[in-house]
Amino acid sequence: MFEVSNSYYKELDKNIIREKFNHLIICFDPTWKKIGVNLSGGADSALLTFFLCSIIKKHNLKTKVDVITYQRCWETRPWQGYVSIQVYNKLKNMFPDIICDRLTTFIPPELEHGVSGEIINGRSGDQIIVGSFNNFAAWNYNLDAVFNATSKNPSFNNREDRMTNRDKDAVDGSLNDLWQTSRKKIQAYPFKFVQKDWIVAQYHLYKIPDLYYTTRSCEGDITLNPKLKEVCGHYKDYKDGMDIPICGECWWCDERDWAERRMPEIVKEIQNG
Repeated sequence: MFEVSNSYYKELDKNIIREKFNHLIICFDPTWKKIGVNLSGGADSALLTFFLCSIIKKHNLKTKVDVITYQRCWETRPWQGYVSIQVYNKLKNMFPDIICDRLTTFIPPELEHGVSGEIINGRSGDQIIVGSFNNFAAWNYNLDAVFNATSKNPSFNNREDRMTNRDKDAVDGSLNDLWQTSRKKIQAYPFKFVQKDWIVAQYHLYKIPDLYYTTRSCEGDITLNPKLKEVCGHYKDYKDGMDIPICGECWWCDERDWAERRMPEIVKEIQNG
């Protein structure tokens, strides 16, 4: 499991920490003073933040972590900002001496993948903004590295609304997919070849279900889903903490449901090595 993608890290300096989490290697430079991690409020980014803080704690490093959150879909999914704050607060309570600031920026709704589609080299507007801002944040906030938790599409799922640049298999990849250097800063994507079932299983294996159930993956919105519109018909109607059901129809709900159903099987695969 992950033998191919893990092998790419052999090209890195020997001083880099190679921490293994249930077969997946995540690399970390012990000289880093401060890093950033994209924290959306979803399960992928919350888990990656947990892993990075765990590395820092285990090795008694002095590295601090700032989280970067992209405010998005403010009119159609006004609860997203609240969810991301709850996830940040949960992780901050778990690692109070490691997690520091929450940096926020904005993605125009017109440039979301579901609206703009893939506009440049297979990337949607929001993906371009995230990559570009991460480079800016690394420079402007003096971050030694920025981590992004984008994961691989499930192999079973060929829905047309998926992000096709998440289809890539590890055998077709290289170190550049996982670890990039720009202006002496690192952009890292350790979940690039990891599917959601493995990610969901980690919440069980590391006994952090409270963190998992704080996250939200659903990207259904009040303009398209009657169930959501019935609860919150307009962004002006939303109040922090409102009980918003999942739509059960979007690509992200489909992926999370598949991962949860797969969990007993993938846990066995992980434990059997």
